[in-house]
Amino acid sequence: MKHVHLLIVALTCALAIGGLTACRSAYHSTFADQALKPNQLVKMKYRTLKSGAVGESTGFKFLWIPFASPSEADAKRDMLEQLQKEGVNTTGKNIAFANVTSDMGGFGFIGLIGAPKITLIADVIEILGEASLQAVSPQN
Repeated sequence: MKHVHLLIVALTCALAIGGLTACRSAYHSTFADQALKPNQLVKMKYRTLKSGAVGESTGFKFLWIPFASPSEADAKRDMLEQLQKEGVNTTGKNIAFANVTSDMGGFGFIGLIGAPKITLIADVIEILGEASLQAVSPQN
């Protein structure tokens, strides 16, 4: 009887600790903040190299200890490597990212083991220069 009570207390503590570590703050993407916005794209000439390019970075946690954390830099590197594999050459080009979405997900089992993952999706564009502003004369 004493062992059953001890087992119930231990499981309750493990679940409470796992529940607390599962509650995390909202994810904020600096990659998405730095991407070009539609009002900025209007002011420049550009060419789309790849729409919907995807990059991922995966980490690893065991017993709530992160052994490898995912990063947006690794996800961006993965995105550019995927572009190279698809035959899109970005070397020496002035590239930027637009229409960016960033997601943090992954899986975990009661906080004991987990694989957090960051996924970036963006349109990769080559900036060709500023758009020429043509003066429109009023029609009489």
